[in-house]
Parts: sequence; structure tokens; C-alpha cells
Amino acid sequence: MKLFDRFKEWMGIRRLLRDLPQDRKPIARNLGLARKVAIVYVVEDEAAHNHVRNYVKRVKEELGISNIMALGFSDQKVMPHYLHARLNFDALCQKDLNWYRIPQGNAVQNFMAEEFEILIDLSLEDRLPVQYILAKSRARFKVGRWSDSNKKILDMMIDMAGSRSLPQLIQQVHHYLLMVNAKPEPSLN
Repeated sequence: MKLFDRFKEWMGIRRLLRDLPQDRKPIARNLGLARKVAIVYVVEDEAAHNHVRNYVKRVKEELGISNIMALGFSDQKVMPHYLHARLNFDALCQKDLNWYRIPQGNAVQNFMAEEFEILIDLSLEDRLPVQYILAKSRARFKVGRWSDSNKKILDMMIDMAGSRSLPQLIQQVHHYLLMVNAKPEPSLN
């Protein structure tokens, strides 16, 4: 990354930290009981996008959650062909960022304004546009990968123990979200 780009990113991070909501009270929610779920992810390639699409399909089928919205971020200048808008899937790329690398546009504003019960971050590394969306979202419960920079943004973080695998992150997030506020099964004794 060039020195000037690092300066712009630094300015964006300062703005993100300044804009963090201070009075937010998270409400932990079990994925199996949620009705409105959102996913934010970084699209490195078509395979990563397909992993997220398959996860959305799995959640719809297994848990019966029909109201799922996914927003992908591609760090390319032009939107890749496989990311063009589909039902329940939006995407943004570099042209949707302002000078400070903060996302703008109707799709992003609508996504951040929506009050989702659970917002899942499936990014494998910290990216300012994704973190800004996470921070500004009105979602009640925000979940994602553990990192120092996510401490002020996420409500529940999952330590991946050095793993950098999207399928493993998806599996871990799914597993732990089904455990949150789960009702204990009745005993036969």
C-alpha cells in the first residue's frame, strides 16, 4: 500500500473511531430464533463469494430464516461479474468509497439503517470499509472474528486460533450462534 493510501486509511480509521456509537446496548440472539439476519464479508475471489452464498442458502433451508441480507466488499476498482446485485445480495467496490475509504451510496446506507437482529462479519482480515459498516450498523447483535480492532465494534468475537479459512470461520460462527441463549433440552430424569 502506498504512503498516501496509508494516510487516507489512517484518516478513515480516525473517523471510524470518532463515529462509534457510545450508548449502544447489544441484545444477544440465538441464530435459530432470529428473523432478520445480515452478513458482511470481503470478496477475495469467486470461491469466497460462493462460500457465503452457500451459507445463506444453508441458513434459509435449515433454520427457516428467509430474511437474510448479505453485503460483500471487493477491493477492486470495477465490480467483478459474479458480484452483480441479486436478491438479498449487494456488493460494493472501490468506486463506492469516499476519499477516506469509507463506503457510501444507497445500498450501504440502507444496509446500515436496517435493524437486524444479528449481523455476522465473515471477513478474514480487518478492512476499513467493512469495519465502518459494522460500526455504523443498527444491528442488535454483532458477531465476527476476534481482532484487537474489532473489540469496540463487535459484541461477540470468535478466536480462530490463527486459521485463515473462510469455511472454518463460517462453521465456527454458525456453531456458536446456535449456542447463544439456547434453551436447555429437558432431562428424562
